[in-house]
Amino acid sequence: MDNAIVRETNTQDIAIAQEIKQLVSKGVSENTLRRYAFWQREIDAWRGERVLNDALMAAYITTLHQSGKSPSTISQAVAAVRWISKKQGIEVVGALTSATLAGIRREGKDRGRGQVDGLNWADVERVCAFAEADRSLVGLRDSAMIRLMSDGLLRISEVVAVNCGDLKEKTLKVRTSKTDQEGHGTVLYVTSDTRRVINRYKKRAGITRGALFRRIRSGDHIQKSRLTSRGARNIIKKRATDAGVDGFISGHSLRVGSAVSLAQAGASVVDMQVAGRWKSSQMPAHYARAEIAERGAIARYKEKAGKTITR
Repeated sequence: MDNAIVRETNTQDIAIAQEIKQLVSKGVSENTLRRYAFWQREIDAWRGERVLNDALMAAYITTLHQSGKSPSTISQAVAAVRWISKKQGIEVVGALTSATLAGIRREGKDRGRGQVDGLNWADVERVCAFAEADRSLVGLRDSAMIRLMSDGLLRISEVVAVNCGDLKEKTLKVRTSKTDQEGHGTVLYVTSDTRRVINRYKKRAGITRGALFRRIRSGDHIQKSRLTSRGARNIIKKRATDAGVDGFISGHSLRVGSAVSLAQAGASVVDMQVAGRWKSSQMPAHYARAEIAERGAIARYKEKAGKTITR
């Protein structure tokens, strides 16, 4: 065969392989890929020269369980190996690993830090008031970001990806998310208070296009670089602490808090599911279970009947 043809064929094969790799990678979020890479490094360091198979993987997750790791953390390790091995055309996670994980979930169900505490709408107003009190550009940015996350029940990965062009008169377009890997996008409503703070932040920062939430150096010097996910998480925790909000606060607290506030305002579980773009109603129902119980059948009928009887 002609060498030129061979070279051309090899080049095409490489190009196709790279394109496949890119498409496969786009099947999961950037944050998920980072977690998978972390677990690959951890498992490789643990196994040494041993070949990873179903039995060895079961042994590995057993050591994680014995060290006190929560079932959710261990499940991440299994998911990482399952995804990476499938991409390589092999199967590592088999019946033994699956059975071991099931046992870990039963035995370790009370482990872990538990559900994060939500930042409800009242908390958000308090946190943002404290952030804006120093009249700095940093405080204005942090308030704008926290308010927008509360309005749209945004994930950390979604808010740091917001560009100026994604904001219209009263809406925000979320171009892609954890539950929208294909990038169809969705449009969310932005309240007037949030729009007002965002406009103040943009005007003062001199931002007209590109990344909305950016790094700010000491002295309120705005940068071109986009705020990172870690930076956004740290901002939420710091601002909540500054405002005296107690509890386990994380980047997820604004989604949880808005779900609770919606339930308190009378929204249905379906309303909450749609607002938060959850695939099922299970999570919003879990977050707002106390509020839902307070307007359930017993609260509405037996409580009322009991008062009537006592009269």
